[in-house]
Amino acid sequence: METTDNKEIVEAINIDFPVADIFSEGVYARSVFMPKDSIVVGKLHKTRHLNFVMSGKAWVWMNGEKQYVEAPCIIESFENIRKVLYIEEDMYWTTVHPTDIKDKEEIEKIIIKEETNQEILDDLLRHNLLLGEELWHG
Repeated sequence: METTDNKEIVEAINIDFPVADIFSEGVYARSVFMPKDSIVVGKLHKTRHLNFVMSGKAWVWMNGEKQYVEAPCIIESFENIRKVLYIEEDMYWTTVHPTDIKDKEEIEKIIIKEETNQEILDDLLRHNLLLGEELWHG
């Protein structure tokens, strides 16, 4: 069960941002807008894919490392990686996955690991990704 100490984390897990789904031959792209000062807990992806940072600046924790990301840039994500972001400047982020499938729900079954809030919270705590102020800056 989630405690009140974890309220901010659970809110970040469940936040809903505007998303545009784009389908083309052999690829599915998902573009999201994330406003300044947002804390974003990404889903655990089961597949390797590319991330295009179109605009904005953020701290990104991925694969046990923290890096500062500033548009424009491209980041490769590997299997079983979760990203946690602190958005310093309004950001457009696009994830591109190779697939010929045109059904978003079917694609998500293939590329995203289904998890409960508690499983995500346990993963964040296991990797010391607590949402304290000191974690978000330099």
